[in-house]
Amino acid sequence: MSDLLARALAASPLPVWHRHRNREALPILMYHGVVERPLAPACWQQLPVDAFRRQLAWVARHFRVLPLVEALDRMKAGTLPPRSCALTFDDGFQNDVTVAVPVLERLGLPATVFVVTDLLGTAEVPWPDRLYLAFARTRAQALDGSPAGLPTLGLGDDAARGAAYAQVVRALKALEPDAKDAALVALTDALGAPRTPDPGEFRLMSWAQAVALDRGGLVRVAAHTRTHEILARLPTGAAVRDQVIASQRAVTERLGHAPRVFAYPNGRAVDVDDRAKAAVAEAGIPWALSTVEGFATAASDPLALPRLPIGSDLSFARFRLLVSGTLAALRR
Repeated sequence: MSDLLARALAASPLPVWHRHRNREALPILMYHGVVERPLAPACWQQLPVDAFRRQLAWVARHFRVLPLVEALDRMKAGTLPPRSCALTFDDGFQNDVTVAVPVLERLGLPATVFVVTDLLGTAEVPWPDRLYLAFARTRAQALDGSPAGLPTLGLGDDAARGAAYAQVVRALKALEPDAKDAALVALTDALGAPRTPDPGEFRLMSWAQAVALDRGGLVRVAAHTRTHEILARLPTGAAVRDQVIASQRAVTERLGHAPRVFAYPNGRAVDVDDRAKAAVAEAGIPWALSTVEGFATAASDPLALPRLPIGSDLSFARFRLLVSGTLAALRR
């Protein structure tokens, strides 16, 4: 769909009608980081703050934004207010604290941040972000993609580096952790990246910041595994349990209470298997979020709830179509 068509549809009565039609469902918006200026090459998970402000101002006008767990509990009980909405942030970037939270505070909108517990307060970042940094900062003009099962990739400009990154990260997500880690080292070395790069805009928040957020009440903190591994790629159930249960334990000990919701890394249908759901249930967590696009309802699997992924490539018109449910209706 062209953006011209998206703008025309967003200005039509369709989004109003679909918001009414979906008034009993719960759109759970999935953000990651929020940055002051767009990154180069473009980075899907780091949304410029101007777009973020505009999106949330629109959401505040058209929806009742509830704390996530309250919304889920009320959805289950059949008492969810019409046109409710919930906001989430994955990974726990420091810019969530410094850039996103001030916007939430000005609008009075609650949210939940899911943190990668072993990486908080360190210079380490989730592996897809380490890969992005290598592509963004390289001086290489081409990359041998064979460690990821890909051909040689051109890196001549920001667009080429962004396209190459997208191909490589998609390929690595299909690998088991040991193979992925080996390919990641080979590729980042070839790009001239240090083994521990300056995380820049991808720096994760500290535990002190996470605890302060949670105690403030507007933004709650919950677990997103220990190290951001894709759970369905892990070789054993014990490894899956460790990622889920140990991260939940770490958050519980730091916050002084046990969060009642969890978010799966990557979170596509192929990334969340029965072992992952069993580990969440064993940890005593009643709700878990996937990244499968859709609206949550009382009929949804409580351990694989859909969300609406919001990235930097989403125009304001397409954002309105997505959150109202118009985009999903047009795809059917």
